[in-house]
Amino acid sequence: MRLPSSLLPALLPLCLPLGAAARRWRFDPALSEEWWRAWSGSWVHADWRHAALNCAGLLLLAGIGGAGQARMLCWLALLLPWPIAWAQLLLPGAGPFLGASGVLYGWWAALAWQGRAVWTGRLLAALLLLRLAWQWTWPQPGAGGLPILWSAHACGALAGPLLAECLKRAGCAAPVPPPRTSAHS
Repeated sequence: MRLPSSLLPALLPLCLPLGAAARRWRFDPALSEEWWRAWSGSWVHADWRHAALNCAGLLLLAGIGGAGQARMLCWLALLLPWPIAWAQLLLPGAGPFLGASGVLYGWWAALAWQGRAVWTGRLLAALLLLRLAWQWTWPQPGAGGLPILWSAHACGALAGPLLAECLKRAGCAAPVPPPRTSAHS
């Protein structure tokens, strides 16, 4: 059985700093000259629970996307942190953030967009819209008592399909052909 390559970025939250160490890597608009934080902030987490929940969501989406969407999801894992962080710079009162949930929402929206012609894509889209509406209407505290940054979720959900479509048109997200199974194939 061949596992999708998107499992690697889905496991990334468990491999990077947590807690106090993660705060040194988080995205902070006050430190915008440290440009690398725009990427690292999406992959470090407040605590193990925060990392595990984001990892579980990314693994679920990697499984839903399967090998056919793995290349797109890997590209999105690399690209999505940038527009999520930059969008926070444009918002009034933007504060520091950390966590892969913006990337998770980007993956979710991209898979819904890619599958929009079938019922599963439309179901993914409906669940995503309900989740975003619920978070907007009834904000909840996040991991470590930090507020959930709804704007990062919404930005991921908007940027995911846009980047996925650009990747598709550029040929970067084409499905990987299945491996040859015998010398005669």
